[in-house]
Amino acid sequence: MLFNVQRDAGHFVEGYLIPDGFSDAPTVFVSDDDGKIAEIQCDQLHKSVLSAGRHETGLVGFKLTEDNIPQLALRPTLCIRDSKSEILIYRRPLQSQQINMKIVRFETQLLPHVALDRRMYNLFQYALPSLERFGNETTLQAFHLDNMTSMYLSGRLQVRNYQEFLDKGFKAIALLTDPYYEMALRIAMLKRLASIKPVFLGDRDQMTLSPAIEYFGDVDIKDTSAIGKALKKAPPKVRMALLSPTTRQFACSDADQPSTRRDIAAAMDMISRFEVIGHINDTLAFASSLSDLLNVDMDVIPIVQRNQTINGMASELRTLAVAETYLEDDLILDYYIRQAMEMSSSHEL
Repeated sequence: MLFNVQRDAGHFVEGYLIPDGFSDAPTVFVSDDDGKIAEIQCDQLHKSVLSAGRHETGLVGFKLTEDNIPQLALRPTLCIRDSKSEILIYRRPLQSQQINMKIVRFETQLLPHVALDRRMYNLFQYALPSLERFGNETTLQAFHLDNMTSMYLSGRLQVRNYQEFLDKGFKAIALLTDPYYEMALRIAMLKRLASIKPVFLGDRDQMTLSPAIEYFGDVDIKDTSAIGKALKKAPPKVRMALLSPTTRQFACSDADQPSTRRDIAAAMDMISRFEVIGHINDTLAFASSLSDLLNVDMDVIPIVQRNQTINGMASELRTLAVAETYLEDDLILDYYIRQAMEMSSSHEL
């Protein structure tokens, strides 16, 4: 899906929405802080879209005026979304002071830090979290919203595929997770997703993780020995859901590509380009660094808490040799990253 607002003149807003479906008739949902205002069908012809074969009719443009949006010029909290997916297309600059930076937070947990995303939404004019739920084209479009100077994007994305944007004004941040904690979290989530439909996973993730969801659905995850046996017998597609996910995320362009020892150095090099790097073992330091970057009070940044049940499960996984073989690359990466962070902290003191 492609989208953008090309002009907002107060009494006149012009943009486009090219849907994923070739024959779909795109519609935008217009609202403000008081609620829904209208749904406007895209009825403006874009000949270039039609000639390129991107849409059946080429009617992908929309115009908001005082006629279809009463008092348009007097609506400072105007917001435009795709009616079908509810993806944010545009909202007017925040009345309160907004942060004029372009931030991308690379999510490293399977279960996203939604509290942090929600808080960031109130600080930036444009915010789109959990980008992994969408296709590559939609994700790239969000990065290409060149009319925006206040942006916050987040998602469990393959960093290498978006590294070019770190040279185009985006500042990258990430909170790294402990390898055993992430493995415990993933196993617990896979078990849960076997009985509850995942609301935070996109179609691609559901398809990729479905073998692991089915596999761990019958495993007693309260029994460490049962987990160990399951890990030993797991088929390749199940193993892929747990094999050193952090190294693969930072070094590999394909989420299904297994990592190698060479990828550890590549991952470290990529991480060195980030503006703020934190670790789940010290989320207070991450919150402090992020508040300094954004120039906001530290109370604004939610402090991420480790789940005690998952913590206990992670401790049990540390006793399993098979778990270590799954996480070899991530364990090496985690060691060197924490060493570097400790050295950096001591130099600041």
